[in-house]
Amino acid sequence: MEKTQKLPLLHIKVGLTLSLTLGLFFTSEAASAWPWSWNRYDKAQLKNGRWRTFHDYEEKVVHYKGKYRHGKEVGLWKTYTPDAKLYFTERIQRRKRSYKTVYYHPNGKVSHKGMAYLRDAENGGVHFYWDGDWEYFDQNGQPLGIKTFVKGNPTTDLPVLSSIRKSK
Repeated sequence: MEKTQKLPLLHIKVGLTLSLTLGLFFTSEAASAWPWSWNRYDKAQLKNGRWRTFHDYEEKVVHYKGKYRHGKEVGLWKTYTPDAKLYFTERIQRRKRSYKTVYYHPNGKVSHKGMAYLRDAENGGVHFYWDGDWEYFDQNGQPLGIKTFVKGNPTTDLPVLSSIRKSK
C-alpha cells in the first residue's frame, strides 16, 4: 500500500471554512455593497440608502446627495450649484413632513434659514411651502432680519429687523 500524507483534520476544516466564507463574501449581492454604495433600490424597487445625482454626464459635479428609506427622503440632503458650491441643505423629518432648510451665499455663509412643510393638497398631489419665521443674513453672516411666511406667502416684502439687530 502507498503511504499518503494526511493533513490534520483541523487544517482541512479551517481551510474549507475560510474559502467558503471568502467565496460568499466576494460573490454575494450584500457583499458588493459593503460597506455601502450609492443609488441602490430595495426589494420593492424603491430608492433606498445613500443617493446622489450629478449636474454633468461625467459625474464629476454633484447636484444633490442624501438618503432614502424605502422610497422616502430622510435625514440631511445637500444641493449644489453647477460650480460645485453648496446651495442649500434640508434636514428632513419624515414623520412630521417638515424640512429644516438652510440656503447659502456663494461664499459659503448662511443666506437664510427656516422651516418648510410638505402637505397633501386639496386638489390632490402635494403642497410644499415655507412657513413661520425665516432668518436672513448678509454675505458676512450678519443678521438682516426675519421674514415671516404663512403657508408659503410672505407677510412682508423685505426681512424685518429683529430686536437683536436693533440693540447693536
